[in-house]
Amino acid sequence: MFSVIIPIFNKFPHLDRSVDSVLHQDFKDFELILVDDGSTDGSYEKALSFKDDRIKVFQRDSPGPGGYAARNFGIQKAKYDWVAFLDADDEWQEHHLSTLSGLLAFQPNAQILSTCWLDNFDSEDRQRTFPNAYCKENQARGIHEIGILTFLKSSSKGAPPFWTGALAIKTTLLRSIKGFPEGRCKRGGDVDTWLRAMYFGKLAVWSPLQTVTYHRDSMNMVTKQEKFELGCEAETVKILAKKANKSELEAHLHVFLNARIVSRWLQTLRVGQRPGSLLGKVSWKYLDLKGKILALTSMLPNDFVSQVYRRLKKGKYD
Repeated sequence: MFSVIIPIFNKFPHLDRSVDSVLHQDFKDFELILVDDGSTDGSYEKALSFKDDRIKVFQRDSPGPGGYAARNFGIQKAKYDWVAFLDADDEWQEHHLSTLSGLLAFQPNAQILSTCWLDNFDSEDRQRTFPNAYCKENQARGIHEIGILTFLKSSSKGAPPFWTGALAIKTTLLRSIKGFPEGRCKRGGDVDTWLRAMYFGKLAVWSPLQTVTYHRDSMNMVTKQEKFELGCEAETVKILAKKANKSELEAHLHVFLNARIVSRWLQTLRVGQRPGSLLGKVSWKYLDLKGKILALTSMLPNDFVSQVYRRLKKGKYD
């Protein structure tokens, strides 16, 4: 039922954890596709060492930013109707796939299935593990459907309902939207893919069960290395906004893009980069008061803004 794809690039220390979390699922109807993206630390050899008939191991010659090309390779190799993703440094709880399967039973017409996840900022300290914002805000609602407007509004408020390691997407939908945006950007490719999937797939179902841990302290994360860029969503929003033709959807698409740009600006600032000013990067018309204040604040020296931001967040995301 599920084709599970794990892209790998120099993740040797984490592979046992991620692969074992898939193999120990209580739902057994899956294949596991491991796509090595030119690792140099023995990750490919480690992938070959796992002994399970459900595992298929492939190797690409050179790495692609964000693992987008590796995921697309896996999508083309997938034999089941649904594709689920897990990064090589993250892990599933044993009931993740069975929870996704239950969502499909709840709404057979869904094109996207998703669960709640935990953000872990320090593997050695449980005090720095937090449920994602959408989970905290919507857990009491139980299982529910999500449409494109809900996705945009929640994401714009800093509470996205999806993260790649927590969702599954219909294989035919992924292929029709051409999967992840390899070659188009280094940042924002995951969100860009969810946006296109929601726009064309129209219907998602979400579970409040916490079935995934996102380890944000892992080695060679993209967010720790890359400088600021607008990301893939900028071009995608322009295309989709034209299709929306001045509707409520068009406005929410622009608000969503502003929120993504501001979030990436803060993220870049947080990891010690200097992203410059937000002016000229965001659309002033679609900024709320908080966004306008932040855009004006971004004109101050980045080092100063970074110190203030860290104090306000009390080191939560360091």
